[in-house]
Formats: sequence, structure tokens, C-alpha cells
Amino acid sequence: MAEANFEEGLAPIWVCAIPVRMAEAWLLFDEVALRKATGNPSGRVLLELPPLSRCESIPDPKSVLENLLVKASELGSRRRVQLSTGGMMRRITEYASDFRPLRELPAFAALERDIKTAIRTNGWDRR
Repeated sequence: MAEANFEEGLAPIWVCAIPVRMAEAWLLFDEVALRKATGNPSGRVLLELPPLSRCESIPDPKSVLENLLVKASELGSRRRVQLSTGGMMRRITEYASDFRPLRELPAFAALERDIKTAIRTNGWDRR
């Protein structure tokens, strides 16, 4: 791999983050955002999201989230085939109004701590 050469002060800013489980586990906390992401914000079907405290221990959170999105869409079987749950997953973060509940989760709290440390260590908070 070629080594990148950067002028002083022009190095790119990034923080590498690798969730313990799939990041989809962190999207299972906001029913309103999930419903909006499906395009069916007024849906009435019962979704039964897992308790927040259990989200990071779900063996396959991506599958759980995909099933919830399909259910929340309330589409018939023909239209369900055409659903793009990947796009819906990305939209959940756009509709979530408060991510603070995720701080209860150990891996999310660790991620937040690591990002804050990287910001302080690199002086990005002083720019």
C-alpha cells in the first residue's frame, strides 16, 4: 500500500469505528423514525421492537430490522418484493430525533467515548 504524504495541518480527519455488532442494532430504538423511513408514518400495525437493553445482543439485528421495516410498510405481498430495505435503513437516521437513548448501550457508549477522545487528542475541538 502506498504511503500518503500530507503537508503539515492538511491531513484528512477521520475516526475509524467498528461496531461490536452490526450497526443495524442501533436502529431498533425509534419506532416513529422506522415508520417514517418506510413511507408509512401513520401505520397502525404493531411492530414490537425489542427492548433497547437487548438490541446489542440480538444475533442478527439486520434481519430483525428488515422484517420490522417490511411489516411497518403494510404493503401487500406483490409490492413487498420491490421494497428496498437498505434505503429505508439509511433513512431511519434522518428521521430519528434523539439518539441519547443509545447511550445506554455499551458498544454505542464506547463508540461515543472513542470519538470524543479522538477529537480531543487531535485538537479538532480547537479549530
